[in-house]
Amino acid sequence: MIQSFFKQAAAGRPVYLTDVREAFQACGARPFHLHVTLYDGTVRVFPLALPRAVGEDEAEFLAGYVHAQLYNILSALGAAGVDVYLDWSDPALKRLGEGLEEVFQVHAAKEDRTGFGRCLNVNERVLAALSGGGEKFTIRIFGIEDEPVVSEAPALTGSAPIFSRLPQRLRGRMVLGMDVGGTDVKLAVSADGQLVLCKEFDWLPSACTRAEELTGPLLLLTRLLRAASSLHMADRAGEVNLRALERSATLAEMEGAAERMERAAGADLRPLDAIGLSFPDVVIQNRIVGGETPKTQGLRSHPELDYEAQFAKITGLNEALAAFVRPGGPVLCVNDGPMAAFTAAVEQGAAGADLSKGFFVHTLGTDLGSGWARPDGSIPDIPLEVYNFIIDLGSWPGRTFPPEDVRSVRSLNTGLPGALQKYGGQSAVFRLAAERLPREAPQVFQEALDRGLFRWEGDRLTVPTAPRDMRKDCLEFFMDRASQPGEEACQDIFREIGEYLAVTWRETGYILRPEAEDRTLFGRLVTRPACFRLIQEGAARREPGLRLLAADGTLANTPLMKQLARWPGLTVAQFAQAVGAVYYGCLGLNGSNCQNA
Repeated sequence: MIQSFFKQAAAGRPVYLTDVREAFQACGARPFHLHVTLYDGTVRVFPLALPRAVGEDEAEFLAGYVHAQLYNILSALGAAGVDVYLDWSDPALKRLGEGLEEVFQVHAAKEDRTGFGRCLNVNERVLAALSGGGEKFTIRIFGIEDEPVVSEAPALTGSAPIFSRLPQRLRGRMVLGMDVGGTDVKLAVSADGQLVLCKEFDWLPSACTRAEELTGPLLLLTRLLRAASSLHMADRAGEVNLRALERSATLAEMEGAAERMERAAGADLRPLDAIGLSFPDVVIQNRIVGGETPKTQGLRSHPELDYEAQFAKITGLNEALAAFVRPGGPVLCVNDGPMAAFTAAVEQGAAGADLSKGFFVHTLGTDLGSGWARPDGSIPDIPLEVYNFIIDLGSWPGRTFPPEDVRSVRSLNTGLPGALQKYGGQSAVFRLAAERLPREAPQVFQEALDRGLFRWEGDRLTVPTAPRDMRKDCLEFFMDRASQPGEEACQDIFREIGEYLAVTWRETGYILRPEAEDRTLFGRLVTRPACFRLIQEGAARREPGLRLLAADGTLANTPLMKQLARWPGLTVAQFAQAVGAVYYGCLGLNGSNCQNA
C-alpha cells in the first residue's frame, strides 16, 4: 500500500493526506490516538490507526503522515495540549510519539522554530492572549491502556442570529469597512445606510521591514475616508477629493487630500461610529495574534529589530484605529476568512435563507483563506489557518524547488511541502501553469515569459514583484486564457484547483466538523464565471456531493451589497468583504436606531 503511494509521489502526482488516512484507518491495527485539549478546555479525539512499516522509507512516510495530521489539527483548532495514547510495547510507535516534542520544537524559542514548529508560534501567542502568558503548550505520551473515554462536547449555543438585523444599525451612522489583503486594501464606507465610498489601494506588505510601514498606510486610508465620508454626511459630497480615491493615488497624494478635506469639513468633520476590519492573520478575541504569515515576512527577516516588539505594534492596530472613531465606538477585527463567512451569512440572512447550519467559506486570493460562522452567528476563537494544511504527501519533484520558486510545493512561510498555500489561490495557478504549460502549451508559457509575467532568476522561476508587482497581471492572464474555448491546458489548471478544494473540504470536515457542508468561494479566482465553472468541475470529479457557490452578484441581498453590485468598475466578488466588514463593525453598535435590533 505504501509503495503504491511512493510510485504516485515519484511520478509527480499528489498523494492526498485524506487518501492516506482512509487507507490507514481501514487496515492499520496500531493505535496512535490524539487527545487534543482545546482553548476552551474541551477535548477532541482523533483516533489514528497505523499500519506496520517495512523499511526505513516506509517508517519515514508513516511519521510524515502523523506529523502532517497533527500539524493540520494545531493549525486549524490550536490547542492547550496534546495527549497521545499508544502501545508502549511497540518500539517504533514509542519512538514516534516521544519524538513529537522535537519535531514540533515545543521547548524552542519562537525565533528558532522552523517547519512544523512554526504553528506553535501562533499557538503560543494565542495562549498568551487567553491566559496572560500563564499557560504553556504540552505534548504528553501515555499507554493505550490508560486512554480515557471522552464524551463529545455538546454543540455550542448562543444568542439568536442577528445577521438580518445588522443593516438597520447603519441608519444615521458612518461606518468604515476595511479588507486588508496581500496585494491590496479595499475599503467601503456607509453613510446613513448608503454606500458612499469605495477605495482600493495596492501594496506589498511582505516587503515592509518595520511595523509602521504596514500600519501607516492603513491609518492614512482610515483618515482619508473619515474625512471624505464626513463631507458626505454633511451633504457636501461635491467637495470630496476624487483623485485621492482612485486606485493609483500615492500615499503623498492621499495624505495631502486628507488634510485638505479635514480643513474644508471644519465643524462637519466627525468621527466614525464604527470600524470593521478584515485582517489576513489569526485574530483571537479581537486581537491580531498570529504573526507567521507571508505578509510579515519582511519584519521577520529584519535582523536589527525585535520581531515580537514589531508585531506587538500590529497587534495594537485596533487601538490606533480607535483614534478615528467616536469615544467608546467599536473597532472590531476578525481574520479575512471568517469575515467572508460572516459576509455570506449577512447576505443570505437578508434573503431569508436558513442559517441553522452556519457558513463555511474560502477566499481564493493571494492565499487561500477560510472562514467559519456558526449557526448562532458566532465566530470560533481558533487559528483556522487552513492555508497551512498539508494536503499532499507526494508531488516529490515539486519539493526540490525552494519555496520562492513558483514550481515549488513548499510553503512560503514554513518551507513544508504539500501545504495548501501552494494548492489554492493565485500560488496554485502560478505553480500549475509553470508545471503544465511547458509541455502542454509551450506557446502560452513562452508568452507569459515574454510579457514579464514569469521571470527566470538564474535557475529559479518567479512572478516579479519589482520594479512592478506582476502577480495580478499574471493571474488575469491565465484566467483569461482559461475562459477561452480550446485552451484545455489552462482550463485544467482551474479544474485541478477544484480537486484540491475537494480534498480541503474532506480535511476541514474531519478536523473541524462544521455543520455547514456547502462552501462559498470569494476572491479573484471566481470573478470569471468560466473559471468558477472549471473549479466546480474539478471538485465534482473527486467529491460529487460537494456544492461550491460563488460570491458573485447573486450574493447581493442587503442594501449596501446591492449598491456595490451597481458600482461602476467594481465587482461583488472583489469588494464583498469590505462591505461585509461594514456590517461586522455594526455588531458593536447597539440597536437604538432601530426597533429590537
